Amino acid sequence: MRPLVTIVCVLVLAFELGAQGFDWQPTLRRPYEAPRMFFGLDVGTGLAIHAGDLPYLENDIADPCCTYTGGTAMPVRLGVLGEYWFAPRQAVALRIGLSHQSAGFESATQSYPTSSGQPLETRYLMDAALTTLQISGEFRQRVSSSMLMLMAGLSANIRMSATVTNREVVVGSTGATFIDGSREQSLPTAGLDDAASLVLEPYLAVGYDLPLAFGYYLEPRLQIGYTLTSLSSVHPWRVLDLGLGLRLMKGR
Repeated sequence: MRPLVTIVCVLVLAFELGAQGFDWQPTLRRPYEAPRMFFGLDVGTGLAIHAGDLPYLENDIADPCCTYTGGTAMPVRLGVLGEYWFAPRQAVALRIGLSHQSAGFESATQSYPTSSGQPLETRYLMDAALTTLQISGEFRQRVSSSMLMLMAGLSANIRMSATVTNREVVVGSTGATFIDGSREQSLPTAGLDDAASLVLEPYLAVGYDLPLAFGYYLEPRLQIGYTLTSLSSVHPWRVLDLGLGLRLMKGR
């Protein structure tokens, strides 16, 4: 019986001393116990590259004025998360948060003849503002004995709001204008009614854990993701997401 108890004690001690790689033992008099549960805050931003085939239909006009194929945005993310270390260098995490982005699209330049003989060159612009509730599950792996972390996860992006604005702007010579003398016109639109209610996005990330005060750590991270499903329920619309993030975690 004693050998079995000894083996169990050694295994438990090995987990506690090797867990997460953090060395938080303040003194030899104070026992060190590595937390298995951590909770914290997550903030992030980055660059979202949108690609699709999005025809814009004006109200009461059957034919689209143009088709948007690409755009960019800088998403802003804020969330809370918890993680559980089930092995010395492996953990799983669950994150719940909000994401907001306004993606800007441009059409190709179009040219119209005028009575002056100089063509009027214009371009259509679309801004799509999207707010989603994000629920993400993540697997985390410590790289050897370093504080480097590799992560793989899946986010479910649930639509909360989606709005769109369209404009036509003059891009030709300085003196060129529309008939009313303006260089920009707002175009009527019914809104982003075809925005998908759920978009799935797998992602990969790399981070580095920086121990702070006892039981706290900070993790800067780089992340790349790509949507599996379209942001539109009617047209193809995918996003490549290149993100920067920062997490502040507390063990308990």
